[in-house]
Amino acid sequence: MSNDSSTSMKCNEILRLLPPYLDGEVPGRVRDGIAAHLSSCPACRSEMEALKADVGLLELAGTPEVTPFLAARVMADIRQRQAIPVRRGFRPGWVLSMAAGVILVALSLGVGTLVGSGLAQGSTSTTGDDIFATATADPSLETYQSIMGSE
Repeated sequence: MSNDSSTSMKCNEILRLLPPYLDGEVPGRVRDGIAAHLSSCPACRSEMEALKADVGLLELAGTPEVTPFLAARVMADIRQRQAIPVRRGFRPGWVLSMAAGVILVALSLGVGTLVGSGLAQGSTSTTGDDIFATATADPSLETYQSIMGSE
């Protein structure tokens, strides 16, 4: 591609048109312009050769055989998707369930805060001996001590 801005713009246009040009899908006048550009621009010519090589590799790969089983599965999937109505727009049930979820979370946070603050206030009045007695009365602690051995 040349450094000249008018040529560069033309190169961008040519590169965009190379696939349809290679497939023979561009009209005669455009096709002639592309051919003239390719004869004078090594960079675009190189891109054209790379595109031809890619197309050649795709042609070598060939088209896979479509089995009757695959065709039946695809058609069944299409029919199933067409049968399921797509719901768009405002859905009151969804809005109500979201509102109920928000209220439930808010209530849970409120109850948790009240219970947590009540526990925190109650624990400040106990002595160190009371806390130890409460902790050691836990049956899981006894189980732990019996497994690990008492210290």
